[in-house]
Amino acid sequence: MAAGAVDRVGLGRSMIIDLCLAKKWLSEEGGDPDFPRFTSPPPGGITAWYTMRLTELGEDRKHRSSQDLLSAIRMYEAGDAERGIKWREKFSAVYP
Repeated sequence: MAAGAVDRVGLGRSMIIDLCLAKKWLSEEGGDPDFPRFTSPPPGGITAWYTMRLTELGEDRKHRSSQDLLSAIRMYEAGDAERGIKWREKFSAVYP
């Protein structure tokens, strides 16, 4: 980055993994977060995992309950189905 060889750096997923990452980088401790490793994730599975992690943080649940990829996908799909029901109830007159 100092040499100007990088146009942009994405930090979102890193910060989701370790909420104190910026503070660690500024300390002598330094270090990078331990990213989860998923073997043979289904299409969209990793995105679902990170989405559920964001949901946990948004609900002030800082612990990681969505570490299991399949559970995260199930939770994501259940939330999607629930949002679909609410959407249809609200907009059924507009979009029959």
